[in-house]
Amino acid sequence: MPMSSLLETGSVVHPQQRGSLHLDLLTVTILDHLNEQTVISLDTLVYLMPQYTWNQVFHCVDQLTRYKMVVLRRYRFEYMLFSPHFVA
Repeated sequence: MPMSSLLETGSVVHPQQRGSLHLDLLTVTILDHLNEQTVISLDTLVYLMPQYTWNQVFHCVDQLTRYKMVVLRRYRFEYMLFSPHFVA
């Protein structure tokens, strides 16, 4: 199921969190890119979405990380995003 179908609901409540994460177009786009590629660097993600600033993308990735919807890890000099279902 593509994440864009969740846009109609407006927000997702993660079972381990009391708050909710608002699924805006940026959030859905990031999750769609990650579902397509499973692993993607933060710089590549910013490059793929020129309509957003680096700060907007990073803020969204930070929120997704806090809700455990993505995994963010540093690899050498880059930050990599992993799908939470990624098997290493």
